[in-house]
Amino acid sequence: MIFAIGSAVVGLLGALMVTSPTRAKKQSAEPAKASKNSPKKRVITSINLSEADMNGKRKLDYHLKIVKLACDFELIYIEGTPGNDGFGQRLFDHVTNNNGFRNEGVLMVAKRRVSQADNSVLANANNSFPRRVIIRSVGEEGSTHENRISILRALQAFLVRTDNNKFGYAYIVNKESDLTPQVDTELEPMDHYIHDMVIVNLMCRVFEDTGSGWYAANTDSALDFFTGPTFPLYAIEQLGYPSFNINGGGYAPGFNLAVEEGA
Repeated sequence: MIFAIGSAVVGLLGALMVTSPTRAKKQSAEPAKASKNSPKKRVITSINLSEADMNGKRKLDYHLKIVKLACDFELIYIEGTPGNDGFGQRLFDHVTNNNGFRNEGVLMVAKRRVSQADNSVLANANNSFPRRVIIRSVGEEGSTHENRISILRALQAFLVRTDNNKFGYAYIVNKESDLTPQVDTELEPMDHYIHDMVIVNLMCRVFEDTGSGWYAANTDSALDFFTGPTFPLYAIEQLGYPSFNINGGGYAPGFNLAVEEGA
C-alpha cells in the first residue's frame, strides 16, 4: 500500500516536470513588441533654457498671404495659425491712420466676411476678434506673381522694423504666400471675402460715374464684385444692380443669352 502511494506521487511529479517546460515555452512564444525608434538627438555639451522656454512661450511665425480677385483688386492678410490672424496691428494702423503704402496701391483695411453666402464677420478660431484683410488696387502694370510678392516684401520690411516688432516676431514671405489661382476662371468675386456694404462704398470711392447707371455701363465686370444671381440692397440702390434674379424671371440689361450652335 505504501509502495503504491509512493509510486503515484513519483508519477505525478514526473508529469509536472514534463508539462512545466511546455507551458513556459508557450508563454515565451508570444511576439515581442517592436520598440520605437527614438528621434535623433543633437550632440549637446550644455543647454540653457530661458524663462520663456520653460513657460512654453515660443514665438509664432506669421505668414503674409495675398490673393488676386476676379476684379482688379488684391487681398492681403496675415495668418498666425490656420484660421487665426497674425499679429499685424502696427501695419493695420499705419494703413488706416497714416495712409500707409498708398503709393503701392494699398487702399484700406476691412473686416473679412465668413463666406459668399454668409455676410457676417469672420472671427478668429481661438477668440472672438474679427479677422482683417488689406485691400489693394491693381495698377496699370497688372497683377503678376512677381509684383504680388513684391508688395508682401514691402509690408514684411515694415513689420520687422525694430520699432514695430519689439517681440521679434518672424513674418514669412515665400512663393507659397501667393494664393492666386493659375486659371482666370477660378478667380473669386470680391463678395467671397468682403462685406456687401464695404464693397459698394469702395466701388463708389474708386470708380467714376457711380450711381444707378453704373451696372448697366459695366455689366462685363459687374459679377466680379457680386456673385449673383441676386444682389444685396446696397448694390441695387446705389449702383443699379438688378433687383431680380438674373438667371430666372428675366435678364439684366447687358446680359445676353449664349447662342446655341446651329441656331
